[in-house]
Amino acid sequence: MKTKLIKFFKISLPIAIGLYLTWYFISNSTDVEKEYFVQSLSEANYGWIFCALTIAFLSHLSRAYRWKYLLETLDIKPKLSLMYHSVMIGYIINLTIPRSGELARAGYFSRYQKTKSDQVFGTIVVERVVDLIMFASVFLIAFFLQSDQDKFQELRQMGDSSSNPLVLPIFLLIISVVSIIVISIKKIRDKALNFLKGIYQGATTILKLKNKLAYILHTLFIWTAYIAMLWITAMALPDLQDININAIFACFIAGTIAIGATPGGIGLYPIMVASALTQLYGYDGQVAKSFGMLMWSSQTIFMVLLGVISLIAIKKEN
Repeated sequence: MKTKLIKFFKISLPIAIGLYLTWYFISNSTDVEKEYFVQSLSEANYGWIFCALTIAFLSHLSRAYRWKYLLETLDIKPKLSLMYHSVMIGYIINLTIPRSGELARAGYFSRYQKTKSDQVFGTIVVERVVDLIMFASVFLIAFFLQSDQDKFQELRQMGDSSSNPLVLPIFLLIISVVSIIVISIKKIRDKALNFLKGIYQGATTILKLKNKLAYILHTLFIWTAYIAMLWITAMALPDLQDININAIFACFIAGTIAIGATPGGIGLYPIMVASALTQLYGYDGQVAKSFGMLMWSSQTIFMVLLGVISLIAIKKEN
């Protein structure tokens, strides 16, 4: 009963925070802004939205295919469909408990591929390190593109301040308790050591890549696609068709911070993106908020749809 209660709070608390931020976003919008949002939805060019969603799908497919190069170093040669379904399931699990999708992705893949989950998880750790390097690179580009770098730093700090200050102490407490238990009980300690060994074997796959160029090209495509999705979605709104690359990079950084702070950026994503456009580039609040909500809702709904399809389709994998 206690375990179920803990799981309930792990899932419900992040979602509750996101829903509160969504309510805050809507309640702090004026009637004019709400009317403009409804109007913008009816007047939006959905051809551009379709293009953005197509690029999103290709980025997901590319991420799944890129994973193959790491798995091959472990003598694992799965079907592309299994890798893709595992990636998409991981995405929708992330909408409940942040970063839990990586464990779910490794678990589902290992179950249907019949391989060790610890080694598979190690390859996902490698991916996250590569993604962190790419995000740092994009952040530096965005920083140097901004004319008002002081405001850009304030925007980044706004994302930091949105997180709960109790998260770090609680996290450290949990790590301490788990460490004591693992060290004290030999059976658990042996299992933990084997698990860490498997993760290490998976993490070192980056050093054994046979096709490094293909891995790099897929990585560049994935991150270029993320930025392109923002730009193309902006093209769907008449008032944003003249948006420049500087603003797109700023919105991308703001949105990425939001996704890291709440599950899938729920509630916070439109706020952060709108803040980037209004504070750095002087766009009207109604335009900025409409774009933030349109970008987040279209991509999230599409991702959930693909994820649900993958949850059903993966059962047919051997």
